[in-house]
Amino acid sequence: MGHPGLLWDALKARVQEEAVTQFRDVERDWLALMWAMDAYRIAGVPPRAMGRPSVDSPARLAAIYRSKGNWFATLVALLLQNRTNQPISPRTKVRGFSQVHQVDVAWPVRDVDPRVCIETKVTGAPAFRGTPARSAVADFSNRRKELKFAATDLKLYRRQQDTSIEHWGVWRETAPPRTYFLWAARLRTEGPADEISRLAQEAQALASSYLDGAGIVAWRTQSSGLGYEGVALPVGFRVSDLDDVLYRVETEIKHLLGPGGLPPAPLRAPNPAIDVDGLGVDQTN
Repeated sequence: MGHPGLLWDALKARVQEEAVTQFRDVERDWLALMWAMDAYRIAGVPPRAMGRPSVDSPARLAAIYRSKGNWFATLVALLLQNRTNQPISPRTKVRGFSQVHQVDVAWPVRDVDPRVCIETKVTGAPAFRGTPARSAVADFSNRRKELKFAATDLKLYRRQQDTSIEHWGVWRETAPPRTYFLWAARLRTEGPADEISRLAQEAQALASSYLDGAGIVAWRTQSSGLGYEGVALPVGFRVSDLDDVLYRVETEIKHLLGPGGLPPAPLRAPNPAIDVDGLGVDQTN
């Protein structure tokens, strides 16, 4: 199944060297990476030369396994950078109305007033050593709250004490930044057949009430048991695949560029209602 660290390095190199812009062009590479990562977790063995050797194997493996969330955010940033020729890096600290948020992908890359923010999640996990498989929507009620709060708090930065937003739908669709959710999910092979519909329903609820769009990539174990395969999105939902959302973000960025291809200047709140410098950064988004 390969080594997760080497597979990740190869995936990044391919995206950068071949100027890849479509997730579908590297989807097989991503699924191979997830298959390798899950295989090591099932075996209970940390991949060689990954993590801190001084940490015991279970804790070390758990820390390595959490890397897949950062990998997905980095992959999204690299694809979007190739699409726009704009500097885009993952995991940016951005000031909101009431606190600083760690945004998975933001453009422009700055600590105040970005115009596009993307939150990413990687969910679902196989069973391992007596632990049952984790559903892709497990504990999603909490993730839903985090996404709603972050999207609203980032938009409120510009308004500060001026809290009159009039019609909610109009305000959330026009107030910067534009906010998106990209969801990568492993579906349980032994789970309900409509699990992908549940994901689409959850993502649609967010896009219909708080966010500007949502995209999903999902996979499950092949019938042969030798790897992962993609799962098509169900019809009838306001949810897109990753490439459609990336294309939309690319278009928005290009429309916002000024003379010389420069991003719009940030609006800095002159008298912020809350001094967020002394507060902790929200790491959960």
